[in-house]
Amino acid sequence: MSEIPIAKRTETRKLLSAVGLPAPLIPKGGKAFFFRTLPLVACCLFLGLSMGIFLAHPQEQGERIALVIGNGNYEGMGKLANPVNDAEDMGETLSSLGFDVEVVINAGLERMEEAVLRFRDKLAASPGSVGVFFYAGHGVQSGGENYLLPVDARTNSESLLRTRAVPLQFVLDSLKEARNKVNIVILDACRDNPFSWARSSSRGLAVVGQQPPGSIVVYSTSAGRVAQDGRGRNSVFTEELIQHLRTPGIDISEVLRRTGEAVQSKTRGEQIPAVYSQFFGFLTLAEEGLNEEEYIDSVISNYLPPLFDEAPRDVQFTIAWAEERAQSDQRLDGWNALVEADPSHTDPYLVAAKIRFLLAYGEAQENHLKFTFYNTGDKDYDTALQAGTLERKSTEFDLYAVTQRFKGKPEHLPSVLALELGKYFYRVFSHYPQGWPLRKEEVLDQALSWLRIAETKGVLTQTDEIVSYSDLLAAKGKLDEAISFLRKKMEGLPRDSDDWERLWEALVDTYARGGKPIEAFKEIDTRIRSTPADAKDTLFKLYLKGMGISVESKRKEDFERYAKYFEVQYPNTWYAGIFRHRFLLETGDTKGAQKLAERLYQQFPVESILKDNILEPLLENYLRNPYTSLEAIPFLDSLIHTNQGAPNRLFELYMYRAAYRAQISRNTTDPNKIKQIARESLADLDRAETLYKGFPSQEEEILSILKEVRQHFQKAVHTGKLPD
Repeated sequence: MSEIPIAKRTETRKLLSAVGLPAPLIPKGGKAFFFRTLPLVACCLFLGLSMGIFLAHPQEQGERIALVIGNGNYEGMGKLANPVNDAEDMGETLSSLGFDVEVVINAGLERMEEAVLRFRDKLAASPGSVGVFFYAGHGVQSGGENYLLPVDARTNSESLLRTRAVPLQFVLDSLKEARNKVNIVILDACRDNPFSWARSSSRGLAVVGQQPPGSIVVYSTSAGRVAQDGRGRNSVFTEELIQHLRTPGIDISEVLRRTGEAVQSKTRGEQIPAVYSQFFGFLTLAEEGLNEEEYIDSVISNYLPPLFDEAPRDVQFTIAWAEERAQSDQRLDGWNALVEADPSHTDPYLVAAKIRFLLAYGEAQENHLKFTFYNTGDKDYDTALQAGTLERKSTEFDLYAVTQRFKGKPEHLPSVLALELGKYFYRVFSHYPQGWPLRKEEVLDQALSWLRIAETKGVLTQTDEIVSYSDLLAAKGKLDEAISFLRKKMEGLPRDSDDWERLWEALVDTYARGGKPIEAFKEIDTRIRSTPADAKDTLFKLYLKGMGISVESKRKEDFERYAKYFEVQYPNTWYAGIFRHRFLLETGDTKGAQKLAERLYQQFPVESILKDNILEPLLENYLRNPYTSLEAIPFLDSLIHTNQGAPNRLFELYMYRAAYRAQISRNTTDPNKIKQIARESLADLDRAETLYKGFPSQEEEILSILKEVRQHFQKAVHTGKLPD
């Protein structure tokens, strides 16, 4: 049974950028580094949940029974802010859909096991029933098995998981014993492994094992990946799932597809939910048959974005309907609805909605003055693109001209308009294009002005928006004001919450970028001293943060004290080595950097070019600085020379050298130079493909990559241009 991505599989890789490791280079379109930055057309599967074997409308179903568990108040490990909220809100949602729901909060091992057995017995008593098992909390994998952690799961050894945690297979086997019609198992449990002994283990959850017939298992993120706990009341995944479960008249496959699409969009590809299915029918959880007023209320209730509550009801409906269209991948329809409702761009609520829609769903052109929207019809994005049925339209939205209409009395505008204008100008400032109508300093002033109004009106409350405003203050030279603003927003927040953690990181980063690394180190060291020795997860992140800032500020003494602790505590990870490599490059020791890189390559062998591996962060280090970018080629040449006779290693090295040349060639516009680089890369691809086809088995995804990368380099040989 294979894993089926819910949304378009634009794989991205996040190498702890929040703590200062080299950030992956993500071009337009969101594809990840090297092979994934080349314009590959991913083969994207839709959920295979609607084979038409039977139709299960609500009125034809048996009982609806649900068990909802939320664990957040863990003993002796990282606490989670959202799972209890997730469980309570999911329980309310399922109850509104006619489920008999048992909600279990902060459960120990015995309570979890007893709840699962009660759930099994209820399902067994109603053979035609639909069951939903929802779990939010810590989940880990060990030896290919998945475990859901009770709040009392104290264990200092991986082998103890079998007796101190709840195996996912126990839940699945219980459902198999129930022999009811349909079961949906939803796990928002793929958060980072809380145990220090698991740092070198696999992350997230493993692929589902033996799954009972008539079941659907949903992961909040792909197997082996880590999900986000969320910065609001709910996790990103649960928030979206609750919204789409309430949508009337749509099949469960569409509920999950919309959820996955929204999660991938909100997390910028860092979290891609996944489904494993043994169910081949239709299942509708929210009934149709609403009258017009009920339908309007339903759309507004389920899809109206925050801060539009004071807009007229007809405007609310237009905004909410456009949002629903966007989440169904009919973004062009959504945009057209907003424009048709206000073609002259004079209604302040609809203007705010348009700006929000542009930022959330539009593909911005380089100048951020034109945006492209698309409809996919009844297909997913990549299938529609390949079939030639993708409907696209570019729109010009002169936002600067629009703002002049509201400039006279900004204090009387809806708060949401000030907020969205500030977010738009912040986006332009952060990615300032040459030739924009305003100078960069003027864009900065516009962004600050509108976000200041939003703060005055009390709507600057989301963590990302707070960080954006502090970034603008620092860019304006108001470092002390930025620091004070962040400290004010941190007041009253629980220190173990995601929001507090994110604002604290912004505080430290602001000190560092403002030329005050010593103040940043004071913040880090204060937290290290106040963190218990057994809170390994927190200490792990703090020492990474310290290494990152000491590299950026080129402070060797500080770097060594953070790095030495890290190397002792986590000897089987490559993070400290990556930072050392980067430090050597930043301080001009390219020979020392190459020697270290060669040693790290030997210490951490590459398993697959499709997985995170040591080569990618090493090559990213070289790419950070144009003065060191060319130094990676001798490094790769050296590895190729020393690994003659090792076909597996030669294959990956030829692939990376071909891809890396394409990266550094983006700095040139000389068509002859680009043609030469493309020829050299094609020669490496020839060598790689010859080796790969001699392997005992080949992966279709790698063969597809070879084919499509070759096509793009062949095109570059003829045109002298590399694809975007």
